[in-house]
Amino acid sequence: MMRQEGTWRLVPRPRGQLPAYCAGAVAIVVLLGLCLWGNREFCKQVVIAGLGTALGALLQGVCLLAEESLHHLETRYHSSLPRMLRACFSKGLLLLGVISALVLCAGSLQLEFKEWYAVAMTIGFSLLLKAFGILSPSAVEISEICEQRKMNVAHGLAWSFYTGYLRLVLPRLEASIEEYHQRNGKSGILQQRDSRRLHILIPLSAFIPEKLEEMDTRVRFYANLPEIIIDKAGVRRRVYKHSVYSVQDHQGQVQHCVVECATPLQTLYHMSQDSSAGLSSEERCQQVLLFLRTLHGILEDSVECRNRFRLIILEDACEQEAEPDPHFLSKAILKQLRQEEREEYGVAPPLEGPGRGEPLSREPTLMISEDLPNPLRMPVETYDWSPTQDNCIRLQ
Repeated sequence: MMRQEGTWRLVPRPRGQLPAYCAGAVAIVVLLGLCLWGNREFCKQVVIAGLGTALGALLQGVCLLAEESLHHLETRYHSSLPRMLRACFSKGLLLLGVISALVLCAGSLQLEFKEWYAVAMTIGFSLLLKAFGILSPSAVEISEICEQRKMNVAHGLAWSFYTGYLRLVLPRLEASIEEYHQRNGKSGILQQRDSRRLHILIPLSAFIPEKLEEMDTRVRFYANLPEIIIDKAGVRRRVYKHSVYSVQDHQGQVQHCVVECATPLQTLYHMSQDSSAGLSSEERCQQVLLFLRTLHGILEDSVECRNRFRLIILEDACEQEAEPDPHFLSKAILKQLRQEEREEYGVAPPLEGPGRGEPLSREPTLMISEDLPNPLRMPVETYDWSPTQDNCIRLQ
């Protein structure tokens, strides 16, 4: 799928490891600098700070273990003690190794009572700050964890949309269009390759009307494609179908395409309208963008769905205008259709020069190679994309 520079700029990229690298680099620089100009007293301070922090993390895990073992061992961990320990102590073995090394260092440095007192004070302060939420994960850290572990609402909705709908209908879409042509004999409708895709609308507001005509009067229902009937989840002959719309430009010219909205976005919209769901309008907009990014990645990785869809972003909420354009939907669809036409039907001009396009200057001769023939192999489809250049499909 070709990204549109004007709209895809809103889609956030996955978070990287830059904060961890920065924290590690700063810590190394500080510790190395202090080691170069430090002495035995400095080494004691390092051991005291490290031991207090590590023991504080260990005791925090013990506090978590008290709740989990008393109330959740059977229901959440199925009476498995190792699972409960792994859940309460993040990287527990590494933490125990660090604590053991620091204890050995403390013994070799012969810490005094007041220095062990400082270790205890560090442990107490770390637990106190944790209890009051000061050391709790920030919003950025929580978001990063949810994205990395695929725990966002958007991830579930995108996978549900793919496995429950798109994976079933997209491979059958072209056959449905062919059946439509055979029934109606309309040679001018959905004949081009670019029109034989499902154009999925992604409104950033997550609001989906019952009829697309309510969003733009230049987008009108034309016809339904033949039904796709599949046995699914115990339902015999479950029916799926697509709608063809005529899209008119400002000059009155009409193009036809298969268009529909991403229905899972209705879930996000209704969640933001219900206070019990705890989803604000800002969080909803972020979830829509994550849904878009996740769905795009899923479909591009699916061989059976790739090149059978287009995602069209509708900036209808995150960028409010003083006077909204009543025809923003038709313009967005037509822009996508024209872009597809340029991508798929653009042909390079013929090469010029001697021997280019001219008749053969001599009789062809038979060339025989002494090399053994290579085994035949099926063409492998590869898909290259970058934000600044067109997509291409190569047969290797």
